[in-house]
Amino acid sequence: MDKTQLGRAGELALALYALVGTEGELQLYTPVADDDHTDVTIGRRGLVPAIALQVKTTSHLDGDGLVEAKAEYPAGEVREHPAFLYAVLLLESVSIATAWLVPSADFNRLAYRTTTGKREVLAFRARPGGGDRYASFLVPPLELGNRLLTVIESLREPVPRELLQGGEVLGVKTTSPPGRSPRHGGGWQANDRDGG
Repeated sequence: MDKTQLGRAGELALALYALVGTEGELQLYTPVADDDHTDVTIGRRGLVPAIALQVKTTSHLDGDGLVEAKAEYPAGEVREHPAFLYAVLLLESVSIATAWLVPSADFNRLAYRTTTGKREVLAFRARPGGGDRYASFLVPPLELGNRLLTVIESLREPVPRELLQGGEVLGVKTTSPPGRSPRHGGGWQANDRDGG
């Protein structure tokens, strides 16, 4: 498989493990275009997505016996938010052999960094057996779904009001549709001026 196919296989494997592991409690959504570092958004069934993941997949260990994954951003624009995580997967055939779920703040703090020109590269390197800086983020593959549910439950903050009414969140400028305002639960309702 080429790099794009392997990445997609990892996203599909994560979706399968999360869906089956939570008996359908999680819903996973993928973007139409893969150009903003979000490979999948996830939420409880019947609710709006609550977290976003960038999924990094490899099918082999490097020469030092490590899993390596890289995230590349424009310099000074590395994404960090409590609801943004990295899932790093070692995929063997059609099964996840090893998985890490790393909150973006921890990934950004622990990753090796290089800046070349206008690009900043964060490199994740970890041992599948643990014993390194990423050991606390190892997740048994069959527990991925429940761990994601735990993350969702830990985010007690509602969707920021400025996201619903126009503003800037996660570096994305947002606006409400003309003549409409946000309605609780993520839908839009005409003439609902109180936002609730």
